[in-house]
Amino acid sequence: MSLGYHVHWPPLVLALFLALLAFWLNQVAVRIPFVDDAGFAHEPDYVVEAFNAMAFNEAGKPRHRLLADRMTHYMDDDTTVLDKPVFFSLDQTLPVEVRSQRAQISADGKQVYFLNQVRLTRSGGAGQMSVSLDTEYLHISPDERIMRTNQFFTLRQGASVITANQFKIDDSKGLMTLSGGVKAVIEQSSRLPQSGNQQNAR
Repeated sequence: MSLGYHVHWPPLVLALFLALLAFWLNQVAVRIPFVDDAGFAHEPDYVVEAFNAMAFNEAGKPRHRLLADRMTHYMDDDTTVLDKPVFFSLDQTLPVEVRSQRAQISADGKQVYFLNQVRLTRSGGAGQMSVSLDTEYLHISPDERIMRTNQFFTLRQGASVITANQFKIDDSKGLMTLSGGVKAVIEQSSRLPQSGNQQNAR
């Protein structure tokens, strides 16, 4: 057995419904060109000029500092882009500084990717000369104290020069690994950077 019923729309209600439908369709038509497949426009939701952020350890002492001419955050992929970033590692005996043209911070804030004309410098001390590293890409995990790249780089200390296609420095384990076409010219009087007591190359 089936039951049937009819709904009678008063003319005024039907007119109002059609008007609201037309308004909604108009709004959707206006928004579509600005919305991507993920549902959010790849447009910044906020921008910070002269960005300056400091991270501290459990004892309240500075661990690292990150500066940039401009910080831009994008809502669709929750990423942060930095213009002319400068990173300082402050909790090491010999401070490390990283500069580049651009950088991107992961959504969780634990990974920093430096891009274009990347230069890392480490101050000298205790009989060691300063160290510089040039590449086009550098991935830093500040909390894990790991730096790595999969692009060609040049490492200099005094007259000593090392080039390779990849490297990884794990400061927590005292290990530096070089790989991919490693070439080195070592000056006897200089001491190349060692993280702890181990240095591997292949």
